[in-house]
Amino acid sequence: MVGLAVVQMIVISLLFQRASTDLDTIANGSIPSINAAQAMTQYIEDIDAKSADFLAAAGLTDVFPCQIAGTNQDLGMLRVHDCDQQTITAEIALANQKIYEAARNVTYPGERTAIERIIAGFEDYRADIARMQYEYALAKDPTDASDPHLQNAYQAYVAASTILHTKIAQPPTIGPNGQPVYNEPVVPDCTINGRAVSGDIWPLGSLEDNMACLSSINKAHLDAAYDDSVGFLGLAFVVTLICCLLFCSLLSFTAWRMAATTHRVINLGLTLALLAGLILSIGVVTQFSTLGGRHGAFGQMVKDDYDSIYAAALLNHVGNAANADESRWLIAVEFGDQANIDHWQQDWDQNKAEVASLIAAAHANRTYPQEDQPLADMDNYWAQYTSIDSQIRAAATDQSVASPVMRLLDGERISTGISNEAFGSFANAVTRLSAANAAYYSRTYTATAAGLSLFLTVSLVFFPLIGLVAAWGVARRLKEF
Repeated sequence: MVGLAVVQMIVISLLFQRASTDLDTIANGSIPSINAAQAMTQYIEDIDAKSADFLAAAGLTDVFPCQIAGTNQDLGMLRVHDCDQQTITAEIALANQKIYEAARNVTYPGERTAIERIIAGFEDYRADIARMQYEYALAKDPTDASDPHLQNAYQAYVAASTILHTKIAQPPTIGPNGQPVYNEPVVPDCTINGRAVSGDIWPLGSLEDNMACLSSINKAHLDAAYDDSVGFLGLAFVVTLICCLLFCSLLSFTAWRMAATTHRVINLGLTLALLAGLILSIGVVTQFSTLGGRHGAFGQMVKDDYDSIYAAALLNHVGNAANADESRWLIAVEFGDQANIDHWQQDWDQNKAEVASLIAAAHANRTYPQEDQPLADMDNYWAQYTSIDSQIRAAATDQSVASPVMRLLDGERISTGISNEAFGSFANAVTRLSAANAAYYSRTYTATAAGLSLFLTVSLVFFPLIGLVAAWGVARRLKEF
């Protein structure tokens, strides 16, 4: 009896320990790096947008409330150009913080390479933005696009944008065989915008590519860990059910056998052991039944809660990219750069369509009533924001306004005014959607971790104790008999 109780304790405890390990892997292995990758991408996209406005909005004298994104820092009423200067500095620091957090949480193959390439790319990106600011300060007239220093400033911005969107300028170390050498033996493939990219290629791509791969690698491991956990929890439920049925059946048989042998119905030790065994077995089986399956605790955390948080982060990322496209288009118009005018118009169209798709997916994954208002606000403010875009482009190209500078400033005034207000409201709605799911995620994780810890402790203590109490009941009765 004691031996079976010890075996029961070992089996059940190992199952709970494995479930706890899987929970920790999901919560602390992949998710922090995904969050860091999404956050740094948003910050860098916004830096790029603010850098374009820094050049294009120099002639605007209107003042607006200036608040640094991602902080509670309110700088009061500033010109757009001055607010952009402060925001660029602050968001560079915030992006560096997220890069540091991701570097501290390297877990899976490919992460180290992605982090090293992001660091290299962001160093060169910052240098080009600093050069843009330096050249701008030397310009005699910040609204004269023909000024040599403004031309240099624009070229520095284009170089920075190329690092972000096309290719990191700083190459990796090249080995004797002429191939890139990284600080890990194997660099895995990753998924960028739905397409698989070879591990030989993506580290040589853009800053965006490497940030996308950092997120993709961790998301793939998160999904794999979830699938593995669901499979294990299904098996654990069956094993636990069988073990508990056998354990309780043995206790019941022993109690019946002792009653038949001694002709005494009540055996204090066996009765207590049987009652405790039934209660503990029901609790253990119930606990495993609530963990697995699509709508169990693990499914709620990953598929209901975190997938919505991840989708919200993607919405913010792609939305920020679309908002930046407007600024990039305007600065290309100012400097007569037709190739980039066409490119950023096309990029805006693509990002706009992707945001619409992500909004539809967010609606499809709606789980809680707290999501309803943010979802409705997202629809409303995104529609407002996209409707203003045509006004920006019409104003910036309005040939009835004789001065090109005034046309550009009219477009910038709309872009940095009512357009940014609408986009800010959209971004706020996305943040509230994420916060609603994050609250449920935190509650589910805390409750699940506490439940696993409790049942692990209870199993370690009470299964052997039940065996000892049952053995005591049998021994006591046999002595009397």
